[in-house]
Amino acid sequence: MVKNRFKWLCFLFFCAAVGTAYAIDTLDEAIERESAYLLDRAPNDAIVAIVDIESGSSALSKYVMDRMPDYVVRNKKNIIFVDRSRIDMIKKEINFQYSGDVSDDTMVTLGNMLGAQIIVAGAISEDGGAYNFSIKLLGVETAIILGSSSTKIAHDDTMESYLPNSSVAAYTRQRNLEAQAKKEATARKLKVALGIFPDGFYLGYLGSLKSPIGISLGWLNTNTAFFIDNQFAAPSFSGHDHSSDLTYEGNKVSHSDSNHTYTNEHEDTAFRWDCLVGFNINIIESLLWADAGIGFEYRQQYKLFSESGTSDKLWLKNGDEKDRLKLAMSAGVYVKLWYFYVQAKYQYVVGDEIDQSSYGLNNLNLGAGYVWRR
Repeated sequence: MVKNRFKWLCFLFFCAAVGTAYAIDTLDEAIERESAYLLDRAPNDAIVAIVDIESGSSALSKYVMDRMPDYVVRNKKNIIFVDRSRIDMIKKEINFQYSGDVSDDTMVTLGNMLGAQIIVAGAISEDGGAYNFSIKLLGVETAIILGSSSTKIAHDDTMESYLPNSSVAAYTRQRNLEAQAKKEATARKLKVALGIFPDGFYLGYLGSLKSPIGISLGWLNTNTAFFIDNQFAAPSFSGHDHSSDLTYEGNKVSHSDSNHTYTNEHEDTAFRWDCLVGFNINIIESLLWADAGIGFEYRQQYKLFSESGTSDKLWLKNGDEKDRLKLAMSAGVYVKLWYFYVQAKYQYVVGDEIDQSSYGLNNLNLGAGYVWRR
């Protein structure tokens, strides 16, 4: 049992060590990590001078040197930091420029001039596709290195703002561009495979119970589509004849030969032409549109008559109702599935009463067709 627990503890310690070794922090996280290291190594009431953090940007160096004391102060350890203005003044007097080649003796001399007990110096350098932030703590009285630590920093928007011209920044931008291009290429392939493309045109059938013959033509764009619908209904005169020698009175038609009288069969037939234009608004990219249209309906109405007592039948243009042209409107949905589409629209002719016996199904238009990519 004890052995098993020991194995688990070793395993967890190993995982934590590996995670820490491969962790890549943001700039602020790295500053806090290195500040915590300083906080752990410096004794209470120590006088600390952060002399320099070398980087490719003076603004970045200043930002890091200002943030490190802030972190230590927030964690309430009694450490005294030498004022930045005093450090800058002394560095200017002795023409001090920090680099990794500065000797420890020079650092000790600077520390003595500042009255510091601990000197902190560091650098932010490029490390592959990231940055490395390292610091070194030097005891002024003993000239002994008290410790050193480093943290990897990922290239993010903050680092981009300070080091826009670094090779890491260029590498990251290039990698992001390649990733974006790959993502867009994959999206394009997927869209083509699914028939989801930004533009093209479609052609198909559109009809209803009252207008069974129809055609719908449209142009698809990224967000909108335009269409024109035409529907027709031909009059049915099956078994009926037409004669110009007729007299129409009420519901009766009289022939010039007074021996023939025809009675209205209470049936009508008509020629109908509906023409509407409109647009579709894209709801789901290249998949679902909501459409609305407006146009006209032209109608020629005919009545059917039969001769009393015989099988003779006639048709006659409705004398009570002239040829008419009325405003028509439609609204519905259009769904594209790969290279095919289906649509459903409800059409209303202004002034017409909806046939409640059919629940208005005569006004429902259904269609399907093919979509061509431009």
